[in-house]
Amino acid sequence: MKANKKIVMSAIALTMAVLVIVSACKRNNNPGQAVVVTDEYGNPVTNENGEVLTTIVYSETVVVTDKNGVPITDENGEAITVVLETEIVEVTNANGEKVYDENGEVKTSVIYHPKDVEIPVTDKDGNVVTDKNGKVSHTVITVPAPNEPIITTLVQTDANGNTVYDKDGNPVTYTRKYTTSVVTPGSNSSNWGATFSGSKSDACNAVAPTSDGGYVSLVQTNSSDGSFAGLASGSAVPYMVLMKFDSSGILKWRKAITSDGALSLRSLDTDASGNIIAAGYSNATNLGSPHYGEYDGVIYKFNSSGDMQWVQSYGGSLVDFFNDVSVCADGSIVAAGGVGSSDGAAAPLGIASGRAAALVAKYDASGNLIFAKAIGSVGDSFNGVDTDQSGSIYAVGNFSSSDASRAFNGYGKSDAAIVRLDGSGNVSWIRQFGGSGIDNANSVAAVSDGCVVVGRSNSKDNSFASLGNQGGYDAYAVKYSSSGSIAWQTPFRGYQDDTFTSIAPVSDGSFVVCGYSASNNRDLKTVGNKGGADGIIVTLGATGQVTSVEGYGGSRDDKFENVCVLSGGKYIAGGSTLSADGDLVGSKSDGANTAGMMAKFK
Repeated sequence: MKANKKIVMSAIALTMAVLVIVSACKRNNNPGQAVVVTDEYGNPVTNENGEVLTTIVYSETVVVTDKNGVPITDENGEAITVVLETEIVEVTNANGEKVYDENGEVKTSVIYHPKDVEIPVTDKDGNVVTDKNGKVSHTVITVPAPNEPIITTLVQTDANGNTVYDKDGNPVTYTRKYTTSVVTPGSNSSNWGATFSGSKSDACNAVAPTSDGGYVSLVQTNSSDGSFAGLASGSAVPYMVLMKFDSSGILKWRKAITSDGALSLRSLDTDASGNIIAAGYSNATNLGSPHYGEYDGVIYKFNSSGDMQWVQSYGGSLVDFFNDVSVCADGSIVAAGGVGSSDGAAAPLGIASGRAAALVAKYDASGNLIFAKAIGSVGDSFNGVDTDQSGSIYAVGNFSSSDASRAFNGYGKSDAAIVRLDGSGNVSWIRQFGGSGIDNANSVAAVSDGCVVVGRSNSKDNSFASLGNQGGYDAYAVKYSSSGSIAWQTPFRGYQDDTFTSIAPVSDGSFVVCGYSASNNRDLKTVGNKGGADGIIVTLGATGQVTSVEGYGGSRDDKFENVCVLSGGKYIAGGSTLSADGDLVGSKSDGANTAGMMAKFK
């Protein structure tokens, strides 16, 4: 028990096992009474001045009902009531440190206490049972923490495991129902967390470190209220919000990036001068760069204050997009994604009409196109890109093409592809990593002697023969040398779906990886699962060994999609959540629309 806490009572709807539920409540007229705060051993807790702490206890009386909502009565025919207690406590992490939000305030959480209640025993006809002396028999039941049916939203994927998007660039989703209980926060090293949301679906698409020890993030929103009220009046949705935080996690500024169409910026990076680079796609016509067709890949450059310096678009009359961006050591910019056009800016690629390919494009610091390179064919796209100090480019993605322009003969429905290019766009080598199922490469980190790729797979043959599969999708990491040979490979799995979504190198040669998992066993045994999918933070040693695992989430679905390493060695992860409990206390998600979430880890 922490020294600075208070106890309150609240009216809550609780399910009592399968026997009874609490359905109605009213506040007593009791104004409350002062009680001494004690630790787990019953010793009084004092403040820094040695004074004993007290707090006010308020009463909440609730009526006990059966599973049909009918009040349970005692032997005198009066409804049975019970007083329920909750505690509001300051949130601390696994190290006992307070957890702060973007305003510098300590987060608080509600802890629910079970309550024993005595009820008469009844027979199958509902009649009170008495003993041989005619005395009414009683039994004691326990009112547990709240639980409720939850309807959660899941992202739909195609046959190759790729996210399916609607015409406005939003992920297509479906719903799933399950029952969950309120969970408590603190079982990780996170000492800062924030959520941003309105009445529609929102998500943190990208995070990147800044030279002052802070960080920037990109939140994609469909909302005009809540965290985004008054920020982008009249803009089409989705639009983007660029945010800057200092090293303590205090929000310093935010800038709306709006347009007359759908805008989705998927990735962030920063250069040596503090400029911010963002890449994605849009069908807007008023961005300040040419609009070629249905969707164009777009790249923005902002200064360190969030003021736009330039915007460039790439594409033709069909769908073209960027999924990731990386700033090179010389200040040039590399973006990767996919191209479906054969005209407009994409005409020099020479792609036949009706065909498509994965795309890598390089720009100078002023936004001038240096080269664009198409690789593969229909069904191929890049999800991640990174560059090393020598200017070499590593791009990774999902390849499923089978025509004459394919990069390789596929093993299954979709294989992970790893491509190395030189600084001029010439392909050095292409590697295939896959099996007979669906295999995705989601992110890549370039290092001095090659690259490390992370993703997910449900295969257990070919490239995954030595890794196997333990159920659903398993996460994996694999390192390639600069010549394209495999240096090491590491599986990460439980019995449910496990996914690595992003990787970042650490200065000591290790790596931090983020993603999400629905498992609570095998590699997730030490952290368990709080409900649905939980965000995960995994660190890998220089030779691929798992050195730590942390879970982050609440009772619903929580997913980390991106991670970066700050100058002080801490990690920032961003993604989306449907939870409002556990590590996500304070979130305004309604359980049907996601909120953007961010968290800092040691």
